[in-house]
Formats: sequence, C-alpha cells, structure tokens
Amino acid sequence: MVEKEGAILETILFMIIVGIISTIFGKAKRSQGQSTKKPFSANGTEEIRTLFKELTNNEPAETSPIKTEQKAVLPQNNNRSLEKEYQQVRQESEASRMLVTASRLQSEKVKEQTMKAIQDESETIISKDPDPKTLINGIIWSEILGEPRSKKPYFAKRG
Repeated sequence: MVEKEGAILETILFMIIVGIISTIFGKAKRSQGQSTKKPFSANGTEEIRTLFKELTNNEPAETSPIKTEQKAVLPQNNNRSLEKEYQQVRQESEASRMLVTASRLQSEKVKEQTMKAIQDESETIISKDPDPKTLINGIIWSEILGEPRSKKPYFAKRG
C-alpha cells in the first residue's frame, strides 16, 4: 500500500517538474521575439473605414498615408447579376423543396405499406381456433421465455 502511494507521489512530482520546465522554455521562446500572437494594428480600423467609404460612395475616400494593396471594384451591371443570382438560388431552393416533399411522401407510403403487411401477417399467425399442438407449444414457450426459476422459489425464505 505504501509502495503504491510512493509511486503515485513520484508520478505527480514528475508531472509538476515537467510543467515547470515547459513554462520556463515557453517564456524563453517568447522573449526571443517568437510571439504566437499578432501585434494589434491601430491603423486597421482606419483601413476598414476608408474601404467602407469607397464602397458606399463609389468614389475614392480621402487620401491617407495608408496604402491598400487591392481596391474593391463594383460592377456596373450589379443589379442584373444580383437578379440572376436571386432567380437561380430561388429555383434551386424550390427544386430541393420539391425533392424533400417527394421523398417524405414516398417514405410515408412505405410506412403505410409495411404497417399493412405487418397487420396482414399478424392476422395469419394468430388464428381464432388453434389446435392442441399449438397450445402446447405456446405453454412451453411461455415457460422458456417467462420469469426465471430463481424468481419463483419452492418455499418462502425464513426471515
């Protein structure tokens, strides 16, 4: 018992030492300039504002010392292309909706057919006038599948 406790304590002590060493090396790595986080740019919000002004006004915003590599270009026939895209997406969604409803109706039909088949099968299995051999088999199966013998003792336990 004492040996197991000693082994557990050694394992915990080893894990603590490994954690301390990894944090020391991690701090040393970050202090060398290999930071995992990107520095926050104060000019980033200004870039976003200028691009937003250009896009909303369709004219260049005030010139600023910040240079952007790419400028957004709005097409002249923007309304027509948007209408085409809208019509295409609408047609695709209607087609997918039709497929979903068709598959749902088909699955309902299959369910109905299986329920009818189960009902027909159960009517053929259970007869209204069974023969003696079927009754004997039923009693045997009820004993086999019924409550186990351990649950039905011959005599009550004295308690």
